[in-house]
Amino acid sequence: MKDHGINMLRYDYWANIKLLDHIDSLSEDLFHKQMNSVFPSIAETFYHIFRGQRIWIKRCIPDLAVNENIIAFNNIEQAKKSFKELHQIMIDSITIHYDGLSEIVYQNTKGTTFKNHIDEIMHHLANHGTYHRGNIASMIRDNGYKGTSTDYIQYLRDLENK
Repeated sequence: MKDHGINMLRYDYWANIKLLDHIDSLSEDLFHKQMNSVFPSIAETFYHIFRGQRIWIKRCIPDLAVNENIIAFNNIEQAKKSFKELHQIMIDSITIHYDGLSEIVYQNTKGTTFKNHIDEIMHHLANHGTYHRGNIASMIRDNGYKGTSTDYIQYLRDLENK
């Protein structure tokens, strides 16, 4: 599939914003409510997704300027704005610097060196986001609310209907 990795990043961004919008419509307190889950709150779960994306784009393009001052999400609007800004940086930077088969050599947080194609990394980011949005969906249901679909097929349907 042409531009598979870029499409996965676009899906991931769409799903994050869709879920943030849904949470915003449910309860003012739900975003920061302390819960017994993988992360202590929905806000911290979204921040984990964001932080992972920021780490990976810096691995791909080490001299890229990204806002590293954000250490937590104070509210949903800040989360949406942060994801939007980072998403645009990622799309612009990756399309300028790489094709899908470009290899990235990087070190993980333990200092071990790895090598992956850029499309594999972008697919990983979307998969990582999907996993943690599943955590968030459980947190929403555990608090008595209904979820919303962030499935990839729903993303494709929404694109088709635009």
